[in-house]
Amino acid sequence: MDLKNTALKFFTSAEEEEHVEEYAGPRLVKTGHLNIMVRTPKCFIDVREYADSLMSGSAILVSFEAVDAPLRNRIFDYLNGVSYIVNASVSFISDDLLLYAPEQVEVNKERGAKRTGVRSWLG
Repeated sequence: MDLKNTALKFFTSAEEEEHVEEYAGPRLVKTGHLNIMVRTPKCFIDVREYADSLMSGSAILVSFEAVDAPLRNRIFDYLNGVSYIVNASVSFISDDLLLYAPEQVEVNKERGAKRTGVRSWLG
């Protein structure tokens, strides 16, 4: 019996003792830590670093604003392949932003206003 239960037993009567229960709620075991990289690739060589980071457990927010459509498609295919291999998730943020999150990260999205007249993401 621990100190807390011993003290409770000493200060409570027998009737009150029936209603006293030990705490069985959730306990903090380990705090979480997540690295989020925000990157804007300018060439395909930059993407290798992003893939390595994703495989090591970091989340990556990729901005495609600095690349043309063919390079965008190539980077998209490569990072989606890496995401598939490591079981990561891919989330559409905006027309030029994608979030690649490792398996242990849950991404919740709120539904925004429906967009009309928006171009296809892949160009």
